[in-house]
Amino acid sequence: MGIHVVIQPLVGYGAAVVSPSPGVRQLVAGSEETSFIVQVPARIGGLMDTARFAQSLADAASEFSEWCETQHRTRSHSSSFHDQWSDAADDAVTRKND
Repeated sequence: MGIHVVIQPLVGYGAAVVSPSPGVRQLVAGSEETSFIVQVPARIGGLMDTARFAQSLADAASEFSEWCETQHRTRSHSSSFHDQWSDAADDAVTRKND
């Protein structure tokens, strides 16, 4: 049985590497109120396992970010509904005057 954490980011969510004490680093993602933390396990091989995980996470995050940006561009309208109608009216007037 696994634990699945779902995050639907809000404005202000981000990620950072923090050092809570000398010689300790953590990857923290989320907000001040809610976050998840990646720590290096205190065992032989823990640093390399965490490095591989962090690199995998970075690669996947980059791919997901690119997908989200592409979806935003293809799903967003470049102008407002009002501007679209104004442009259409301007075009009709131009055609009528030609």
